[in-house]
Amino acid sequence: MKNLLTLLVALTFTFGLSAQTENLIQQADEAYMNDKFEEALELYLRVADENGSSSQLYYNIGNTYYRMGELGKSILYYRRALKLDPTNQDARANLTFVEEKTIDRQDENKTLSQKVAESVIFSMTPNGWSVTALILFVVLLGCIGAYVLIDDVKFRKLSFFGGIVVLVLDVLVLIVAFKSSALVRDNREAIVIEPMVQLSTVPRLPKDKSEQAFTLHEGAHLEIIDSLSVPSDSLNPKWLEIKVDDVHRAWLPAKTVERI
Repeated sequence: MKNLLTLLVALTFTFGLSAQTENLIQQADEAYMNDKFEEALELYLRVADENGSSSQLYYNIGNTYYRMGELGKSILYYRRALKLDPTNQDARANLTFVEEKTIDRQDENKTLSQKVAESVIFSMTPNGWSVTALILFVVLLGCIGAYVLIDDVKFRKLSFFGGIVVLVLDVLVLIVAFKSSALVRDNREAIVIEPMVQLSTVPRLPKDKSEQAFTLHEGAHLEIIDSLSVPSDSLNPKWLEIKVDDVHRAWLPAKTVERI
């Protein structure tokens, strides 16, 4: 009886928590539709803080930041949405739309093969690719079984060459699944959230033009390589070494970016 009572209390609490979350999201949606974006953002962030994140919630936050004119944070949350669910086509479409409005568009430097590879990787979630690999493995076992157990020569040939094709496909899918999973776990990507950042060749504010590297603007997508604490710098106590491509590397204050 005591265990049953505990279970009922837990279920009631869970239901109440879910109802409260749905109520907050509904309030946020209504605020957004009424152009009360600051209120909507506060409610969306509260839901994320209290009940965890989701791709749809991050997508809504990205939309809200965009309507508030904060392109950097809008891009940040669209990318966070895609990190949780690479198949979220609404987030991908909005990300592309907003990134076209930014000054530093790294996508312009990508080759056609890189763009095709990304579109393939992000066509399914890591779990989706893993399940596909498992299905192909089962098909491969079926081809092997057919080759061993069936005496018909034509069918054995079909099973043999079909098995080779399935094996190659399975290996490729496993590689894509591994790559997709690695991208989701990667915490080195970040987005510039300041209107403009002057990067330095050393982990401090440039003293002259010789220490100035290059400039990045709000919404720029970059990769963090290293970090360094500078206690003597009260304004920027932490610096990050970053790269935006295979050539451009420099240092910037940690407070100017947010990790995806």
